[in-house]
Amino acid sequence: MLNIDYIAHHNGLQKVAAGQKLLLSIGALLIVTVSRNNSVALWTLLVMSSVIVFYAKIPLKAYVTLMLAPLGFSLAGIVTIVVSISFTNEVNTDMLWHLFTPFATLYILPSDVDRAINIFLVAFSASSCLYLLILTTPIYEISPILLKCKVPTIVIELIELIYRFIFIFLQASMQLYTAQQARLGYKSYKMSFQSLVLLISVLFRSIFFHYEKMTLAMKSRNIEHFIIPDVYLLKKKWQRLPLILFIVYVFVAIGLIFV
Repeated sequence: MLNIDYIAHHNGLQKVAAGQKLLLSIGALLIVTVSRNNSVALWTLLVMSSVIVFYAKIPLKAYVTLMLAPLGFSLAGIVTIVVSISFTNEVNTDMLWHLFTPFATLYILPSDVDRAINIFLVAFSASSCLYLLILTTPIYEISPILLKCKVPTIVIELIELIYRFIFIFLQASMQLYTAQQARLGYKSYKMSFQSLVLLISVLFRSIFFHYEKMTLAMKSRNIEHFIIPDVYLLKKKWQRLPLILFIVYVFVAIGLIFV
C-alpha cells in the first residue's frame, strides 16, 4: 500500500496528461459495467493489464499482488450467488449439484453459475480500470479535473484527506508494530492483546496529532483548501498513442457487444 503513491509518481505514463488517463480508465470502467458482457470484460482486463504492465512499466509482481485483493473479494462474493439454500425437500431437475442436510438443501443451478461468472469478470475487470488510474496518476493531479467537472470542493478535499491519512495510518502502524515486536510485545496471547489495544489508541492519537499539525501549517500560510491550483502543476499535453488506444478499445468493445 505504501508503494502505490511512489508508483503513481514514477511510471511510464507520468508525462501523459491526467485527463487522458482519467478518460481511458473511467471510460473503460463505464463501458464494462454498463454492458455487463463477458467478452467485453475479458477485453477490458487484457487492455488495462497490458497498459499497466507494458506501457506504464509497472512491475508485474506489484500489479499481480495488488490484484489479489479484488480477486479475493470477488471470489468470496460469488460463492453466495452460486450456492443456493432451500428449506424444502423439493429437487430441481436443472441442478448441477446438491447436498441434502437435516435442516436444508444446498444446490447449484446453471443460471446462477452463469450469473456468478459474469459478475466476477465484470468486477475483476473494473478493478483493473481503477488500478490504471491509481497506479499512474497522483491524487493532486486528479483533484483539479474533478473541480472542473463541478464536483463539490468539500468532496474533493475529503478524498484528498482520506487518501493522505490512509498512508499516515499505515506508516505509523508499521513503525509502532515494529517497535512493539522489538520489545517482545507479542510473545504471548495476553501481551499481544495488550499491545494491540495500545497500538490502536496510539494510532488514533497520532492521526489527530498529524491533523492538527497540518491544519496549523495551512493556517500559517493562509491556505484555505487542500486542492493544488492548476497553475502550480506541470502542464502535460495530450498524447496521440493513449488516445488511439482508447479509440481502438471502444470500437472493439462495441463490436464485442453486438457480436
